[in-house]
Amino acid sequence: MTRSAWRIMRKNFIAAALVLFSLIALIPSLAAQSPPSFTGKWEGTFKMQRPDGTEGNPSNGVFNLTHKGKALTGTAGPADRQWTIDKGAVNAGKATFEVQQPDGPLFKFTLSIVKGRLQGDMTGEREGVVRGRAKVDAGRAK
Repeated sequence: MTRSAWRIMRKNFIAAALVLFSLIALIPSLAAQSPPSFTGKWEGTFKMQRPDGTEGNPSNGVFNLTHKGKALTGTAGPADRQWTIDKGAVNAGKATFEVQQPDGPLFKFTLSIVKGRLQGDMTGEREGVVRGRAKVDAGRAK
C-alpha cells in the first residue's frame, strides 16, 4: 500500500470514528428530550382564581392517570370522590381532558409536567359558560 493510500484510508477512518462518537454523544440528549409520562398518581392543589385575579384558598385534588401514546385515561377529583376522565389526550407535552361532575360543572384541564410537577389550568363550565378558573399544581404521590 502506498503512503498516499494509507493517508486517505487513515483520514477516512478518523472521519468515520468522529461521526460515530458524535452519534454516541447525542444518544443521551435524545433520550432526555423524550416527553415525560403523565402516568401515575398525582396529589396537589387547585387554587381558584377570582375575577379580580387574586387566588382563593387551595383545595386538594388527586389525579390517577394512565398515558399511552397520545391517549390519556384515568380519574380526577378530591381524594374521596374521583370522576372519570373524558376526551383525554396528550399532544406536544400537554395533557388535555374533561371531567364531568355529576349534577355539577364540567371541568376542563390543560396540564404539563414542569420540573417534575403537574401544572396548568382548569376551567369550570356550566351550560357552555365558564363559571370559574383555577391553577393546578400537583406532585407524584409517594
